[in-house]
Amino acid sequence: MNLLAIDTSSINFSLCLIHSAGKENVEFNAGMTHSSVALSEVQKILKKANVAFKDLNVIAFSAGPGSFTGIRIACGVAYGIAFSHKIPLIGISSLKTIASMTESNYILSTIDARMGEVYLQFFKRNNDKKIIPLSEPMVTAPDKLPIPPDEITNSFSVIGTGYEMFTDHFNDTYLSYSLNNQNLKTNMASYIASIALEQPPDKFSFDGIQPIYVRNKVAQTIDERK
Repeated sequence: MNLLAIDTSSINFSLCLIHSAGKENVEFNAGMTHSSVALSEVQKILKKANVAFKDLNVIAFSAGPGSFTGIRIACGVAYGIAFSHKIPLIGISSLKTIASMTESNYILSTIDARMGEVYLQFFKRNNDKKIIPLSEPMVTAPDKLPIPPDEITNSFSVIGTGYEMFTDHFNDTYLSYSLNNQNLKTNMASYIASIALEQPPDKFSFDGIQPIYVRNKVAQTIDERK
């Protein structure tokens, strides 16, 4: 199995290539330069592993939510390579990827959505240890955090930049629960790859493969900024 995973959903750029001889990872702070480095970095990691585009069995990418521009870059690069070589393609939720970074039974995954809001979604691990959503992904103000699903009665882990940005709001809202704060892990793409390997697509198709924006608004108005 040769699987390439791409993440450009935040300021960090990361790649993971799983191939017959092992695993290659790349990660660095790309800032606003994802579009100029993405394809060249993909070519470099493939060359290092002596894997050609046509040898890839699956391409996985971070479908969002996250940086609007970053999501589109990952989608564009993944779509382009997959279409050119008819490689099976899969988009993985950023919130699900972050949730997979903890071994907890119940997880609240969060991402700082900017503009004073947070992306979040509740998950659980099933008996096979796979990450299963308990709620839909959403964006909300930190003072309007949702009630956890009924299945969560006592404790859950919380992870991500949304919690880091609005810690007090989360702690106050979920005061009656036991919160276990988990730290984000490095190389998002490696976790995307692990999720993709659980049920890799077996044929090329764009059906159902699209960005997960959650929020359509990309910037505040002048009045809102004031």
